[in-house]
Amino acid sequence: MAQFDIVVIGTINKDTIIFPNGKKTESFGGILYNILSLSYLGREDVRIHPVCNLGYDVYGHVISQLRNVHNVELGGISKVGSKNNHAHLFISRESVREETLKNRVPALIYAQIKPFLKADVILVNFISGSDLSLKTLKKTRRETDALVFMDVHSLTLGVDQSGKRFFDAPKNWREWIRQADIVQMNLPEMKVLAKKNLKSDQEVREFGKHILSLGPQAVLVTLGKDGALMIFDNKVRRFKGRKVRRFEDATGCGDVFSAGFLVCYMKTKDLVESVSFANRVAAEKCKVSGTEGIKRLFQKIAVTL
Repeated sequence: MAQFDIVVIGTINKDTIIFPNGKKTESFGGILYNILSLSYLGREDVRIHPVCNLGYDVYGHVISQLRNVHNVELGGISKVGSKNNHAHLFISRESVREETLKNRVPALIYAQIKPFLKADVILVNFISGSDLSLKTLKKTRRETDALVFMDVHSLTLGVDQSGKRFFDAPKNWREWIRQADIVQMNLPEMKVLAKKNLKSDQEVREFGKHILSLGPQAVLVTLGKDGALMIFDNKVRRFKGRKVRRFEDATGCGDVFSAGFLVCYMKTKDLVESVSFANRVAAEKCKVSGTEGIKRLFQKIAVTL
């Protein structure tokens, strides 16, 4: 199979994760989960082009880490004069996550994305929620033939003056969704967009069909321990959750899910097989905290054709 190029647009966060038992870990996250998972799962078949702004305080550390990843091209990473995004994640005993965001790098502009428009896939992952403007995304969509995959994620989050994140979807969220070929979100994010609790499968299906009417060919909804579902061709396909032994941390599972999906989909063009594979690798991610253990987890996992 010929090598394919994936552009990853978003932000690399510095993460401080505080667990219920008081344990604290420091790591880098955000689209770094996408980048590393795409690399280790795609191996020689994929070339990854991160496009992001990095704060001056972390630039050297992150670049030195990525230089050791053979299939990642670093030309789209820009050093900026502000401090990097720093997410403080507080995990409750019920695995509910409270996030506070300190610092904010500038949004990407079209000129930073333009050199990568001939890629096969453009993955847009909203980490800060202000990673790029709608105007920039629309121009990108007009000027590329790439598959545009969107992880809605922090597009559904606002931030107050103290930096605390809260659910708050933009009024024009449909315009953002129109730019994507495939959309990913978790169930709470879907409820925020719908402004409804979506208690039944029928309500989820109907709202999913509304999203499809905006243009995407598929909507992927991650459900945590309950697996995932996909809405496509006006139907819903459920994928059971996978039992995880030695559960450690779910942070980054959605990013690993999208990476697993794209690696499989670019090889097979099979939506169902790709969600099944994504569900599997996202469950594996729960066995480690942070990005450091991803290589060890995925070095023996491959897409079987």
